[in-house]
Amino acid sequence: MSYLFFSAMSKLNPAYRGEDAKNTTAKRHELKLQTLNYGCMFGVNGMLCSCNEKVLPEKRWEIIADAEAGNICGGDVMIMDHLPSLSKPGALVMDMDMTTVQIEGIDEIARRLGVYEQVAAITSEAMHGNLDFATSLKRRVAMLKGGSAAVLDEVKKIMTETCGLKELMGVVTLAGWKKAVCSGGFTQLIDVIDKKYGLDLIKANTLAVSDGCFTGEVAGEIVDAEAKRRGVLEIMERYSIPKEQVIVIGDGANDLKMMQEGGLGIAYWAKPKVRAQAPQVLSRSYLSAVALLLMLNS
Repeated sequence: MSYLFFSAMSKLNPAYRGEDAKNTTAKRHELKLQTLNYGCMFGVNGMLCSCNEKVLPEKRWEIIADAEAGNICGGDVMIMDHLPSLSKPGALVMDMDMTTVQIEGIDEIARRLGVYEQVAAITSEAMHGNLDFATSLKRRVAMLKGGSAAVLDEVKKIMTETCGLKELMGVVTLAGWKKAVCSGGFTQLIDVIDKKYGLDLIKANTLAVSDGCFTGEVAGEIVDAEAKRRGVLEIMERYSIPKEQVIVIGDGANDLKMMQEGGLGIAYWAKPKVRAQAPQVLSRSYLSAVALLLMLNS
């Protein structure tokens, strides 16, 4: 059995109809789909369908590529072999920068210290998967040396939550799910999200500070792709949550490993290399689409 979830944002694609997306997919890819549930909530139009047989990997990627090209009525399609349920214990694990919030934290710190262009160029290379993350982080953090740590407060003020985060956090919190941020970003910025939503686990880097200035180093172990993957396993073990009840969302190359550990791993408005390797892809829907999926399966 496979499950297909079709979604699109009402304000981005007001003419979208899940029924049309379902029929288009069924016809183009020769699938027999049965509607399980549908609805419009959180500004998302969505339809959950089942397929009596598992969608083979090669066909799965064909369908995702078709949606990526805009051929499934301009919406997203996620294909799953099992569905997470709000009626059971679960966990939501998210990346921070450009997933939970719409900034690259280190780039914004660098902007205020006059080294934005140099740092942002390295960030882009790392997030596209063209540069080892740990190496890139050391190089970028070194450029901050001597800068005032007071700029952290300035960056916090411009942190904008990703569309749909509030709705997604609200749905999983009400269900008693655990919430985590596993990020290559910085604990000093994730603190804002923690205070608002009450995170159960944070795995992230910490900028070393001495006498009110950045030392140009990371305090403690660098949280790279492998450390983020271990973070997912940690929250599963700590709270006895099975893999199929774990949702992992990220946008960068350093998120791919932790996406594989979740029962539902989603590349959110991600870089091309990441979309090509991620288990699931959302490129036209906001985080509230994930909230709607959970509600449709509740």
